[in-house]
Amino acid sequence: MLPPLSEKELHRLEDLLITYGNDYSVLNLAELNGFFTALASSPVSVNPEQWLPAVAGGKVPKFKKPAHEEAYTALMLRYADQVAEQLAENLDGFEPLFEESEGEEGPAIILEEWCFGYMRGTQVAEWSELPAQQDALLKAISLHGLEDNFELLDAMSFDEHQACVPGVIEAARGLYRYQKLIRN
Repeated sequence: MLPPLSEKELHRLEDLLITYGNDYSVLNLAELNGFFTALASSPVSVNPEQWLPAVAGGKVPKFKKPAHEEAYTALMLRYADQVAEQLAENLDGFEPLFEESEGEEGPAIILEEWCFGYMRGTQVAEWSELPAQQDALLKAISLHGLEDNFELLDAMSFDEHQACVPGVIEAARGLYRYQKLIRN
């Protein structure tokens, strides 16, 4: 079991995501956390060889220095393990890493990045159709994680949007529970 990433290592990982990112890659820790949550919740195991290119937008980046490639890969692998361990060891206490902002209405939880990462993870793992109850859980996440739903989100008030936060958290926990049952 590897130690969780320190704050410094998390900042380094996010810097590497931004430095080597593109329009199709994961660009922040919130999205990466969602991505790894979906992979840990997947009914099938997904190897790093499959998911590393997906994080980078399709293919592993051309690194400027070998040290960047080593750090990028090592930090990614450790963070993937860290998220999986958090889910396995304390599912009821699992909290997704959401972005936060300060708006006119006050502090706000931003669901979109995390949910986009989660949905990307379901695509990489090629999730098959879910039973109705689990499909409803996935819809709570996909509402905020698919471009197709932007109009729906735009029509929501600040309070309606913030009211979705507990549902997304419970959906992530519920999908992990379900996939864990299937794997065993």
